[in-house]
Parts: sequence; C-alpha cells; structure tokens
Amino acid sequence: MGNTNSKRPTSPPLPMKKAPGAMIHDLQQDIICSICLDTFNDPVSIDCGHNFCRDCISDHWSKRSSHGCHCPECRHSCSRERMKIDTRLRNLVEKIRQMPDLEMEREPEVPAATLQPAGQAVQLVSLDVEGNLCLDEEALSRCLEQGEVKDAPVCLISIFGEQRRGKSFLQNFLLRRLQNMGAAEASWLGQEDEPLTGFEWRPGPNSTTKGVWLWSQPFWITGDQGKVALFLIDSEGSLDLERSKDVSTKLSAFSMLLSSYQIFNLSAMVKDSDLEYLEMFVYIAEMVGHACGLKPFQQLDILVRDWLFPPVFGLQAGQAHLQQVIQRLESSTCRHPRALETLKSSNTRCYLMPFPGKKLVMGGEGTLADMDDDFRECLKDYVSDLARSAGTYLKRDRTGMALTGAQLAAKIKRISSIRKQHQFGFASPVQMLIALTNLETKETLQTEFAEFIRQQDQLSRPLFAGLKVLPSTMAQRIKEKQQELVKQCEMTLRGDEREQTDTKLLLASHLQSEAKDFLERYGRRYKNHALTAGVAVGVGAVGLAGGVIGAGVAGAILAAEALVLGTGTAATVAIGTLAGTGTFALVGGGVGAGIGRSIGERRAQEARGLSDSDMEVEEVEEDMSDQRCLIGQKNSL
Repeated sequence: MGNTNSKRPTSPPLPMKKAPGAMIHDLQQDIICSICLDTFNDPVSIDCGHNFCRDCISDHWSKRSSHGCHCPECRHSCSRERMKIDTRLRNLVEKIRQMPDLEMEREPEVPAATLQPAGQAVQLVSLDVEGNLCLDEEALSRCLEQGEVKDAPVCLISIFGEQRRGKSFLQNFLLRRLQNMGAAEASWLGQEDEPLTGFEWRPGPNSTTKGVWLWSQPFWITGDQGKVALFLIDSEGSLDLERSKDVSTKLSAFSMLLSSYQIFNLSAMVKDSDLEYLEMFVYIAEMVGHACGLKPFQQLDILVRDWLFPPVFGLQAGQAHLQQVIQRLESSTCRHPRALETLKSSNTRCYLMPFPGKKLVMGGEGTLADMDDDFRECLKDYVSDLARSAGTYLKRDRTGMALTGAQLAAKIKRISSIRKQHQFGFASPVQMLIALTNLETKETLQTEFAEFIRQQDQLSRPLFAGLKVLPSTMAQRIKEKQQELVKQCEMTLRGDEREQTDTKLLLASHLQSEAKDFLERYGRRYKNHALTAGVAVGVGAVGLAGGVIGAGVAGAILAAEALVLGTGTAATVAIGTLAGTGTFALVGGGVGAGIGRSIGERRAQEARGLSDSDMEVEEVEEDMSDQRCLIGQKNSL
C-alpha cells in the first residue's frame, strides 16, 4: 500500500514550550527509582547504565542470587563489584528537591469521542461457514503497515497448544505487565479484586477464542537494535478436537508466521501426544519458513501448566523435567526426531507452573483473590521475565536479518494467497509441503521465462539485428520455450493429479500472457525497423530524388551497420546500396541529402542507446507482412 497524498511535505512544527510547573513535574519523574517508585536515595549506576537506589538494587539482587545479577529494566547481566555511586545524579536529585512546587497549567480537555483507544483485540484470521481460514488484510495492514511500525523491527509473542488450557488468560496478564512496565515487583498484577480484561476469555470447558487475534497497539520496548514494536498474538487452540486437521495445520502455519517468541502451552507434563503435535508444528514451521525465507523457531518456551509432582516449580525445575524428556527420547527409538532436535536447542526452555486454584478454574473474573499463592508467584515471575527479555527476540529471516512490520505483513499475505490457491492441499503437513514446493517450482520457471523474454527483447533492439528474426519465427521460438518450461514443470511437480494439473495450468496461463504481450511489442518494433531500413535500402528512390550525396550517405550508414554486425546478409544490402549510388548519380539535389542526414541522425541516436519511443517513425499504409524481411533477402535496385 502506498501513500497517495500528493501534497508537499511540510516542516514539522516546533515543540511547544512547557509551563514551569510542567517542566518541574517532568524532572521529578526522571529521578524516580523503578524499584521503589520513590525519589532516588543514594543513587548508583550499574553496568548497563541504568540507575537505582543503592539499597533497592542490592536487596533486589540478594533475593535473586541463584539467578545471577541482572538489570531489573533491561535484563542485562551485571556485576555487583562494578556498581558505582552516581555523584552527578545525586547532586541533581538534591537540586530538584529544592525546587518550588508550582501548580501545573491544566491542558485543555479533549472530548471523549476524539480520544484514541489504548489498544484492542483485532481479529486477523477468522473461519467462514465452511471452516476455511480467512485473513483480514485490512486489519493486518492497520497493525503492521502504518506509522512507525512499518519501518521498525517487530517482536511477536504467541501461545499455541491444546484448547481450554488458559492461553488467553496468560496473554492477558502479559498484556497487563506490558501496560505497566514501570511498576515494581508485584504491583503490576493489579488489585486483589480487579477483573482480568484484554483478550476475550472465560473459565470453563467451552472454547472462547476463534481464529487468530492480535492486540492492535504495539508496545514499544528497547531491544538490541533500538526501538522494537512488540505485539501479542492470541489464537484458537490448534489441538481443538472439534476442528479438522486441515484447520489445525492452517492455524499452526499462521501461528508460526505471526510469532518470534512461541509458547507451547500444555498440561500436567510433556506427554507423547504433546510431542506428536510438536513434531507436526515444527514440520509446518520448517515448510513455511522455507517458503517465506523465515527462521522456523527463534525462541520456544515449553510451559507446563498444572504441574503437581514433585511440587517444585519455576525455570530450574522445568529445565530438569526437559532433560528427563530428552533422555527418554534418546534412550528409545525416537518417533519424533524434529521435536527432539527442537527440545535440545539452546533456544528452548521449560517452565513449570502449579495448579491455579479451584476457585479460579470453576469460575470468577480472573482476579488475584481467586488464585492460589504459589500460582500467583510463578505467574508474576514468568510474565515479568518474559516482558523484560522479549525485545531480544525479533522476527528474523533465514539470514538473521530483522524484519520490519511491513516486510512481515507482505510474507503473511503471500502465504494467505497460497492457501487460497490450494484449498484442497493443506489437510496435512505433507500436503502443505507439496503445495509450497509446487508453488516454488512454478515461480522459478516463471522467472526463467521472464529472463528469456528479456534477452530476446534486448537482442532485437538494434536496427538490423531486429530485422534478422521474423515475427512468425520469434513466435515459434517463444512457443518452444513455453513448451520446454511446461514439460519441465510436469517432471518436477509433486502431489496428486489435481494438484499437479492446477499448478501446470496456472503456469501455462502465466507464460501465455507474458508471451502475448512481448510478441505484440516485437511486431510493432519489427515494422518500425523495416520502415527505417526501407528508406535507406531503396537507393534508387534516394538517388532519383536527391542524387549521389543522399545515396552516398545512406550507403555509408548501412556499410557501417554491416561492419558492426559482420553478417553476410547485412553486407549484401550495404554493397547493393553503394552500387546504386553510381547508377543514379546523374540526378542531383538536396532532397536525398536531407534524407541521408535524417537517417544518419537516427543511426547516431541508436548508437547512443535511445529508447524505441524516441526512434519510431510514423507507420505508412503499405503491406508490411511478416514474410517481407529485408535482412537475408537480395534486393534488386
């Protein structure tokens, strides 16, 4: 999508000056510790450059001594020994404290109707009455191709897995954390009786989320490459037993496309059925990644919910469980090789969470008061850690380059287009692979044909080279190339007869359309070349009209062309022209000289590589059939 605004860009307006009260208020906000949410007391600076109260950061690291020392804001690994007193900041704090409390000027109230929403859940993928997935490209464009997002790197967090296992519930707490990044410790969790809002959710056995939803407002965080737009993705359970495998496959494909940080949400423990699904999901991710040039997996969390035995939770306990699963798979004949390889990856980790509490599961509004204490603590730690580190997991292509919002949107639209063309081919990962492979074959052959057309076009641009191949001969040459590529397509295609036939017909139709456009251009150019050459070759007419000067100029032009081409047919025309100058030298005049000069100027224009539109001569009403080729024919004068 492009910007159709034709107005000239205007200079950005100068920033408005703030009132003294507002300036003092801003300064006071800049000297607040993000841990205690109070003015800095004995501020210190750590390795990453962030500042905290000395006691606050020391106490924070003491409580998490088993996890090492990390910055509470950016998660950068730090050293206690390199913590330094920030004398300049301490002096600034003292000066700001002494400033008078001035009343801030009130800003004019904005009508409620003009206020922009803080964000809302937008459905990107829905299911029609026949169970087919439909991408809302307009909604996708609004989220990823507008404003700063279109040119910024993006991070997308999605949760996949079995239905009714609390995926939307978890996303809503992550949403709450991102909306309160400045809050310290557990205060971001909200009030005890605060209902859980955001993505639609409800406890109970019935599925709530249909299709794929995205939170419309990006959360701007700091990553390795600067400012990053973070999005949250909520999707329907891909293992929903009410859905066909076809829908599950398509949902998995979109989940892979719309995420750089994936959370595999499962219950109780890593079971064989979970590994079977993970095997399928990894397979789909590899196929989609291959077709779209994306990394299949960048970061994967195995989040085990309702863990009971032993009653130890968190990341350390999760990593121990993950190693047990890996050892079990390696000690037997592994039926899930892709899943095993993914579990062993350094980009995969496991986290165990306890049962949330009977009161929360049976009903309610998702309040903190309904949760068991151990679940609340694990929820706080996991979500906080995820929010802090997400900026490092940008959506990347296979070469490792970060994708912008606009680039990702283009890839999503492409896979949606493939799905529309192959409604019958996505019933399994294998069939999906076949559809993607066949598409790649078709596009490769289309590119080869486009290059062949380009070469023929370039070769036919010079005057005499363009007259060496009749339009009928060129049409036959193009037809033979089409047949060659269609035959090659037949030998390469995979899948059932219907899949192959449809792909072959799409290729043949595309090649025919491209051939038709080129042959029309070639025919017009051939006639223009023939008219231009005909003026010069008709030496008798030139001689009668203008005499030896005009004929001599024309002969010189053609002789030069013949030397350039080095072909016998062109040389024959040039020699005949030079001979004609002696026959018709008796009649003199300036008309022939003028024609010769005009032709010479045209030849000079061609030598400078001007376009055909600059060289075309007006067509005359005469027989210019394909068979009247001037090159390679003997011309009698």
